[in-house]
Amino acid sequence: MKKKQLTIMLGAMTLALLLGTAPVVQNVAAAGLPVSISQKAKQDALEHADIIDSLKKGSVAIRKYDMTAAQAAGDYSEDMYVATGEKDTVAEQKLADYAMEGVQFSCLRVGNIETHSVQKGTETSVELIYEIPEKLADILKLMKGNAVDMSKQGEAYPCHNTGVLHYTGQQISDALEAILKADEVAAKNALEHYLYDYGTLDATTDQKAASGVCNLPKTDKNGYTHLDNLELGLYLFVETEVPEQVTDTVNPWFVQLPFTSADGDMWQYDMNVYPKNQSGNPTLDKSVRNAYSNTLSVNEQVPSGTDKNTSVHAGEAYIAGNDSEALIVYNREAQSADLTDAAYVANRGGYTADGVTAGKDGSGYSTDYMYRDTTTASEGDLLDYILVSKLPHITSEATFLSEYTFQDTLSGGITYNKDVKIAFYDNAMDANANNTKNAKVLWNLNSGDYTQHYVDVTVTNPDTGVQNADGSTRLAVALTEDGLRAVNGVDAAGKQIESLSDYYMVVYYTATVKSDASVVLGDEGNPNHVNLVWSRTSDGYYNMLEDQNYVYTYGLDLTKTFSDQKGKFEHVKFKLYNSTDGYYVMAEKSTTEDGVYYVVGKTVNEEQATEFIPNADSGKLLVNGAEADSYQLTEIATDKGYHLLKDQIKIDISATDRDIIASVAGVTGMDAAAVEAVVNHYQGGIYDENGNLVTAQRDELTGAMAGGPALESANGRTIGKTDLYVGTIQNAFAKIDDKDALMTDQNQAVLLTVNNTKEFLLPQTGGKGLYLITIVGVISVAGGCYLVTRKREKAKM
Repeated sequence: MKKKQLTIMLGAMTLALLLGTAPVVQNVAAAGLPVSISQKAKQDALEHADIIDSLKKGSVAIRKYDMTAAQAAGDYSEDMYVATGEKDTVAEQKLADYAMEGVQFSCLRVGNIETHSVQKGTETSVELIYEIPEKLADILKLMKGNAVDMSKQGEAYPCHNTGVLHYTGQQISDALEAILKADEVAAKNALEHYLYDYGTLDATTDQKAASGVCNLPKTDKNGYTHLDNLELGLYLFVETEVPEQVTDTVNPWFVQLPFTSADGDMWQYDMNVYPKNQSGNPTLDKSVRNAYSNTLSVNEQVPSGTDKNTSVHAGEAYIAGNDSEALIVYNREAQSADLTDAAYVANRGGYTADGVTAGKDGSGYSTDYMYRDTTTASEGDLLDYILVSKLPHITSEATFLSEYTFQDTLSGGITYNKDVKIAFYDNAMDANANNTKNAKVLWNLNSGDYTQHYVDVTVTNPDTGVQNADGSTRLAVALTEDGLRAVNGVDAAGKQIESLSDYYMVVYYTATVKSDASVVLGDEGNPNHVNLVWSRTSDGYYNMLEDQNYVYTYGLDLTKTFSDQKGKFEHVKFKLYNSTDGYYVMAEKSTTEDGVYYVVGKTVNEEQATEFIPNADSGKLLVNGAEADSYQLTEIATDKGYHLLKDQIKIDISATDRDIIASVAGVTGMDAAAVEAVVNHYQGGIYDENGNLVTAQRDELTGAMAGGPALESANGRTIGKTDLYVGTIQNAFAKIDDKDALMTDQNQAVLLTVNNTKEFLLPQTGGKGLYLITIVGVISVAGGCYLVTRKREKAKM
């Protein structure tokens, strides 16, 4: 008779090694022992942990780190650490600065660990087999025909549990690897849903097992969480909730409790896992431009010589005609106003010199009316705002965005026009110019205070919080559940669609500069502040970015005098012409103060130009709300008996400016020792809106260092956020007739005095009529010269 052979299959070893959560060697031969074994031998084996003690409980401790940041700092690489399931003190110390708070893991005991012992001819084969619920087997694409039949005759340890199949560790490992390789996001989502939906499934019927999904506590400031008192068996772990900076979750993994030690000589019941996360953050950049270019000649219907874009406002009244549904833009072919949505989304970047190409910054876009941190505008002007944000990377449902909200506060002197629209781009150039012709997705919203399908827009008073439908000063644009689904890549039925991950999202709208005292003149400007708040699936974990713009406008502070101090101021009249853009200033007189005007618009028709009249008592004339440009002030009337000015007064106003750099999100672990390396290497470098590394930020106007990452902690995390930078004011200044001129406090208005002198007295009769005779004689002589000249010319003909 042939001697029987005993074959031991190390099925669990492959499972553990592939998933990186269990030992290097699995000694499984003692997992199940014949009942006839000596009790002394069994006791010895239990004491030395050579066999599984079924009365014990297991535990899993997880320490979570931001491996993207750690790798950037040089503290982590793929080959540095080997997962064994045992505590790794060296790794914990090395990665402590990159601990990630707010991550939640969920686990489910999916089945028992069984010993498959069966006689095949003269051999007995023994190996570990794992119970897998049928529904989970479907997700893993484990074929039913490939399952091990644990109920057939001859099985030493038969299993008759229903609703489960049995597979080797190698089969399970290969299946998980295959579905992740085929479609990682879909596989993660399917396994996450399996845990979410487990309470409604009847897929595991083993009543001896602990039922239900266990949600581990969220990782603390040290990145630590744990779960104790676990029944022994096979567990599926999934990362189900993440804080705002996580872009890619760890792949789901299986855990066998207990597991074999790294040395392969005993069973361990307390597992330590160090799963890695990838991280990343969105960006924010708010910009503004004066939405008006120059006007067209009414008669010729061609751009004037000073036209900036050749895409301009036709008609005699160079003033807003916004119907609150579309921005006025002009079709180059027709050169006429077009208020349709199609025109709204066309050519927002202007044209280059060739008159054909749309572009910006030398890549096709006009730089004359480019978006900037600051702009100068007249009262009554239309402002064109864009909020550009690169959406963060999105993978499985655990990384889905749960909030994406812009809070945009306008100054009291600027009114929102209730015309928000949103565009999505796949490149920065089109996004920064908002070239909607190339937008991949457009959300056209048509009112001011509303809830649309994708976006909830509200307008409120920032002081009281009361909603105002008339376009007050705080605008909130928040993605709704439908909007978030569209961004995350899920349709209304829950099916996966193409997401907008890593796209550039541009929120754009217009606002009008008011024509009243609420507008701040001079260097103080009219600030407009925005913040972006976003979060993912872990409640209470969010971040915020900020940016700011300034709109500057100025005034004219004129004092009218007469040489003899006897003239009547109310008889004096001026007109103001903008020679930079080729228009006459239109203004409305204050209803409460004589001699005070507020600019309301522009015209190319001189007859429509406002005639400015000084205060009748003081001679003061205040014109509020003029953009920084070159002007010609013309005195067109004065009091009887006084000379008008010989020439126009040339006034040049140079605008205030300052560099503003939006805040930049940091990452975990940016302490003093690591910040330089992290900034240089994290996903290719952490840059500000000007293209500078945040550790080398510079004021683009002054060249001074502009700031850098703050070594601050948020919820226990050193996140290294680079705060909003508002640079030193570059003051406005003015010239009159090419000479430096004084301005009022804060450079609010140009100071000038216009003096009229008395006309010469002309005697009427007698000897005193000599002046009159002399003057008439001079005129006669001049006339005579003219006549002689004309006669000579005729004689030559």
